[in-house]
Amino acid sequence: MSQLEFQSRSSIEQVEEGSDLAPRFDDRGLITVVTTDASSGELLMQGYMNAEALKLTIETGEAHYFSRSRQVLWHKGKTSGFVQRVRELLVDDDQDCVWLRVDVDGGASCHVGYRSCFYRRVPTGEDFKKLSANGRVDLIWTDTEKVFDPKEVYGDAPNPTIL
Repeated sequence: MSQLEFQSRSSIEQVEEGSDLAPRFDDRGLITVVTTDASSGELLMQGYMNAEALKLTIETGEAHYFSRSRQVLWHKGKTSGFVQRVRELLVDDDQDCVWLRVDVDGGASCHVGYRSCFYRRVPTGEDFKKLSANGRVDLIWTDTEKVFDPKEVYGDAPNPTIL
C-alpha cells in the first residue's frame, strides 16, 4: 500500500495557487487523465485514475489507470509490453484533470493496435456538409497502420470496454 497522501482541499487559493497536491476526484472516485507523447505532443489516449492509480503513477514513474468498464486498476503495458514511462505529470488549475507526458515502450498506446487511441476524425463544418448523407456521419481514418496485432497480444478475448 502506498505511503503517499494527498492534501485535503481547504481553499481555492490552496488548490489553484498553492503547492499542495490536492486532486479532486469525481463522485465515482476518478480523475480524468489525458496522455500525450512527450517528444511529439501527439495525443495518445484519455483515461481515468482513482487515488491508487495516481499514487502508483507518481511512485513508479509508469502510468497506471482505472478501468471503468472492468472496475480494476490497470498498469498500462503490463500485458502488451507497451509501458508508458512518465516524463512529466501535470495537474490543471483546479486539480481535477491530469496530463501525462510519456515515452511509450514499443510505440503503441491503443489496445486496438494503433499508436494513438485517436485514429479516426469526425468531419465538421464544410467537411460534414460534403461527406454526410441522410444525417449519417462516417468517420475518416487518420491512421491505417497498426503497430501490433491485438489478437497476438491479447488473444481472442472480447474487448470489455465496448460490450
